[in-house]
Amino acid sequence: MCSFEKLSNLEVNKNGKHRPDTSIAIQNSVYFRRGEIGDWANHLTPEMGARLDDIMEQKLKGSGLKLPR
Repeated sequence: MCSFEKLSNLEVNKNGKHRPDTSIAIQNSVYFRRGEIGDWANHLTPEMGARLDDIMEQKLKGSGLKLPR
């Protein structure tokens, strides 16, 4: 019931809007995107990717988890 396919194909998520009563209504469909490994490079600059890596390293510091580089 909560699979990506089920949720992204619900009518409300195809055509509904988040905060429709405001001037900044956002289509619900923007919340569903089938990501693919490495696809970030089609949407972010290398500098943006490096900045996200730095932020994640700061957040993970002390947890024992490391980002693959």
